[in-house]
Amino acid sequence: MNSTDTLSQNGNRISVPLVLLLLVITVSYRVFASRFDFLGNTAPLMAVAFGGALLLGARFWFIPVLLLVVSDLILGFVNGFGGIGGYTLMSVLFYLSVAWVGGRVGRGNRIWPMMWCGTLFCGILFYAVANTYSFFSWPGYEKSLAGWWQSQTTGNPNFAPPAWVFLRNALVADSIWCAIAGVLFFWNPKRVASESKVVS
Repeated sequence: MNSTDTLSQNGNRISVPLVLLLLVITVSYRVFASRFDFLGNTAPLMAVAFGGALLLGARFWFIPVLLLVVSDLILGFVNGFGGIGGYTLMSVLFYLSVAWVGGRVGRGNRIWPMMWCGTLFCGILFYAVANTYSFFSWPGYEKSLAGWWQSQTTGNPNFAPPAWVFLRNALVADSIWCAIAGVLFFWNPKRVASESKVVS
């Protein structure tokens, strides 16, 4: 693996070790945050899967998913859940699909708005798919359109907070991750300074 990946659209080189460091820090935060209820669902999972794969490109698109799966296994061990359940398998398949697309997008010109918008789209899609999975698998939901809508909005009434809060937290976390990645990999102070001189 080279220390730098191909050129991005803004002329920056993407440092692969720096991308990997950001990904490892992020999945470590995911494990840490799981110990505190108030940090529920504040790990930027879709940013790792899509944004990480976009930054690493088509050759190493699977690495973010591998890190997410490792964190899933650690969380299962820490929380006392043995094995890999259906929800985890569904999540892994989704992560793989998202990362594969991100890696293919990363073959071309990488631009920050593409990473951010793609990440948020994938986050919303994952929310809908995951809650639909819960709708079909959990017997507490009435198997009707109203029950499906409940799974997408308030969720299981025996648990707090409501389901939509998890979507909000995920989108905020993904946006923060993309902002950090934007500063690290897309913002080029020298280019901004040169463009300012041209304008003036």
